[in-house]
Amino acid sequence: MTLWFENSQGNERVIAENCDTWPQVTREIHKFIHECNAKKPKGATPFKSYYTRVWQQEDGRYRIDVGSHTEFFLWDGVYPG
Repeated sequence: MTLWFENSQGNERVIAENCDTWPQVTREIHKFIHECNAKKPKGATPFKSYYTRVWQQEDGRYRIDVGSHTEFFLWDGVYPG
């Protein structure tokens, strides 16, 4: 299964392949957030996720909101919730 990141302009990019389980998805999302925070200038406020919301889109993929309100993750797996 594939995990995408969708930026605030609606552009998607693959950030992980072979994410077959929900624990793998959450691990890859946290890894991506950590890598993005590491690239920020020194002194910049790091992004911190305080919640996760998940819903299925019409195309069958799951949209994952981790609190940014404008950027999302998309996954084509089977959500266990």
